[in-house]
Parts: sequence; structure tokens; C-alpha cells
Amino acid sequence: MYRVLVADDEPIILSGIRHLINWENADAEIVGTATNGEEAYKIIETEHPDIVITDIRMPVVDGLALAGRCSEEYPEIVFIILTSLAEFSLAKEAIRYGISDYLLKTELDERKLLDALGKAEEESKRRRGGISQGGRYDENHMSSIISNLLIMRDITQDTRTFLSDRGLLSSYAFIAFAFSYPQSSLDTQWNRDDYKKLHDWEKDVILKVLPSFFHSFWPVVPVGGKEGIFMYFIPSLSSDTWQAVVQRVESRIVSASSMVTGLKPMLLATEVMTGRESLRNARDSIEHKLMAYYLDKDESDLSPAQLDVDTVFPKLESAIKEKDSVGMRACFSILRVALKDTDHSLGQFEFAVSALCSAISSGLAAIGLKNECSQEIFETADFITKRQEALSFIDDAENSLLMLFGGKGGAGNGVADRAREYVMTHIMERISLSDVADYACVSPSYMSKSFKRIMGISLVDYINKMKVEKAKEMIQEGREDRIADIALALGFNNIYYFSKVFRKVEGIPPSEYGKIISSD
Repeated sequence: MYRVLVADDEPIILSGIRHLINWENADAEIVGTATNGEEAYKIIETEHPDIVITDIRMPVVDGLALAGRCSEEYPEIVFIILTSLAEFSLAKEAIRYGISDYLLKTELDERKLLDALGKAEEESKRRRGGISQGGRYDENHMSSIISNLLIMRDITQDTRTFLSDRGLLSSYAFIAFAFSYPQSSLDTQWNRDDYKKLHDWEKDVILKVLPSFFHSFWPVVPVGGKEGIFMYFIPSLSSDTWQAVVQRVESRIVSASSMVTGLKPMLLATEVMTGRESLRNARDSIEHKLMAYYLDKDESDLSPAQLDVDTVFPKLESAIKEKDSVGMRACFSILRVALKDTDHSLGQFEFAVSALCSAISSGLAAIGLKNECSQEIFETADFITKRQEALSFIDDAENSLLMLFGGKGGAGNGVADRAREYVMTHIMERISLSDVADYACVSPSYMSKSFKRIMGISLVDYINKMKVEKAKEMIQEGREDRIADIALALGFNNIYYFSKVFRKVEGIPPSEYGKIISSD
């Protein structure tokens, strides 16, 4: 069974965690509890737990300091951080110590604790599988060390020594493949499962191409944007031919991707680095390039800064509880301005998304409303790779939330009503999803999802249905227009597609419908 230590200075939290789940069924046992970090460390020295669940703030030694100390002396121990929403900025720092997960105290329940514990147990198994009896890393743990090079904000001396002793730091580089996912249109809707499938296919493409160029390479876990970024550490390189190799690899990947996934990955690569002391610089270099890609800016123009929005989320939660639409809009406005004006990383945005989801969930739960925002908007947030997509996400989240309170985006069926109004007034034109969304002041993705949820029919099917109704009117009026002319007048590219749409709606082609009308 996995041995667990729980540390928190609040007795009610200690008691709550102890009795929240059936620990035996979770294949774990609590071997000790502590009320501060120093006390917890003494228990770690004697009990050697596999997993530590600790509050981020504690007297004497806090949870972050405890995790940092153990990352050096007991790297096999897995940490789960307990935090409040107000302490979220501190939780972000925890990633530097390879924290397995963090739990918001306001949302702590049986399912979330079991999920976090399950993840920690898997991580514990992986870490202990790579530690020899002498406490040193063995060869099987090498891929784990490399994969966490970006997550380990402070690359330890042991890590550099380990990689250097195996000849991996004589000449090396980081490369990353970054790409954006396709957006929903009138003809094609994309959901999380679709994006995940594209993600897996793209990974397969990359793994089939890389062996043609490199003798060895290891995947690296990026701090943020892991669903739209593939990153690798590559040793034993020649700096003289590196740029030419990079160009050939990118060309091959782009060509293969166009046939398999339709995605357009961009290859980002550091220079060839040498020596153990350059490892941190190499890591910083690839992260700088990823930030430039996300912000869509030149690297030379970047002014990296923290996305300082932590205070927004408690205010948003309070505004939701008070049903204060004005306050909600103000919070989203602050988020939007920060995203636009700050050169932040994708990882920082992802933390903000997590805090935003928690604030909305807690606020709606407090007033007995179901959090439809998470189901509709947050399901594809992991696949955002560009700042413009992040801004659209914020717009969608705001509209989805305010719709519940009759605010921006329209009360009730407001978004759908605006869409229907646009369709009816532009029925004789070609209609695009972006045009309809702009008219309703929402993003195309939000428009597509909301319309179908409200109307029970997709927007493209609704548009086609209305155009067929108009075509029937034109035929019934006894106009002498040929079917081809009617199709063209209604914005269809050709008569074949118009006939296909007409048959789908009416069950018969337009020519047969015309004969029926003429015979009546």
C-alpha cells in the first residue's frame, strides 16, 4: 500500500482528509499527520512516505519550502498541494518541484481526492521504478529525468551530473513542434475528442519522421500547452549542420502532416548547446521561443511578465454569488486587458483558466446553478496554443456565464435569436459562421455550440433549411427562373450542392418539387 503523510495547520482539514475516502480501497494508508512543515519533514525522515499531501501555507516551514527541500533529498516522494483560490499564485510556483497535483480546499471532495491520489500513485510507481537501492538514479530513470527538464524550474546539480556522466550534454538542443487546431465552421464542428484524435495522429507523424534524422531523442513535458506542443531533447549534434537539419526536419514534418492531419506544425529549435552549465540556458531558450509563438511576436520584442490576475477570481466568484452581472463583466474585462497587454506564457494562461473554472464552478454551485460553462467552453481549453484563441476563450466564457443571468450575449435564447435574425435578413447571400457570430457579438465557436444547444439543430442545418424554404417560395411563385438561377440567387456555389441540400431537407430534388407544384 502507498504510504501517505498529510500536513495542514487546520485540524478540520486533517480530519476531513482522513475520513473523506476509504483509504484501504484506494490502496493507501496514512502513516502520519503534521501541522507544520518542520514537523512533516521529521516524519518524512522516519516514515519515508510515498506521497505527501500538504497545505501550501503552514507555520515554521510552509508546503512549498517542504516540497523544495524534498525534491533535492527525497526526489522519489510525490507531493499533492492543498491551496485556496487566494493562494493560487503560490500554487503556480509548486510546479518547479515536480508537484503531482494541487487541490483547491473549497472544492475538496471524495472524487477529486481519489483522482489526485491515483495520479500521485502512478507517479510514485514511476519514480521509485527508477531509483536503485543505493538511492541513485539508474538508467531506467533517464527518460523520466529528461522529460521533466522544463518542469524542474531549478535544474539540480544531480540532474546535470547524471546527464553529463552519460555523455548527453556534450552537444544537445531542444526542439518543439507547435501548431494550432482547426476552428469550427458551418460545415465542420470540432470537439475535445476530435482535437485529441488530431493530437495523437500528429504525434504519430512526428515519431515516424524523427528517427530518420536523429540517432536518439527524448520527449520533454512542456509546462503549458502540452496538447498543442511536442517537445524533444536531442543529444550528439553537430552545430555546423544543425540549421540545415532543422530545415529538412520541418519540411518533412509539414509535408507528412498535410496528408495525415491537415495541421501546419512549426518547428522551434534552440542552438546546439554544450556542457552541463548550459542546460538551464537551453531550457530558457526553448521556452522563450514558445512564448513568442503563443503571443505571435518576434522573440526580440518580448518583455516577459507575470499574468497578475490572481485577485480577479475571488471577486468573480463573489459577483456570481450576488448575481451581479456588472461585477462579472468587470472581472472579465480585467482578464482580457491582462491577456492583451502582458507578455505572458501559455503556461500562465492555463493556470488562469484553471482558476477561472474553479471560480465559476464555486460561484454557480453556491446559488444552485449547474455549471454549463465548463461543459460547453472549457472542454477544449487544453488545445489553445495562441493568444488570440485565448482571448476568444475569455469572450466565450463571459458570454456563457452572463447568458445564465440575462447579461451580455442576450438573455435566454438571445444568441440564437440574433443568429436567426441575421440568417433571415441575409437569406439571399452566402452566409458564413464568422458573419453570424460577429452580428451576435460572440466567437464563431461559441455561436456554433450555443445555437445547437438552444435550437436543437446545428446552425448550418438551420441555414440550409431556411434557404430551402425560400427556394420553395420562389418555385411556388411561378417564377420562370431555372433551378440553377435559384441556387445562384440563394448563394450556393453550384446546382449540385443546392440539389443535395434541397433533397436532404425535403426528401426530393428541387426539380421534382417544381413538377409537383406545377401539377397542382
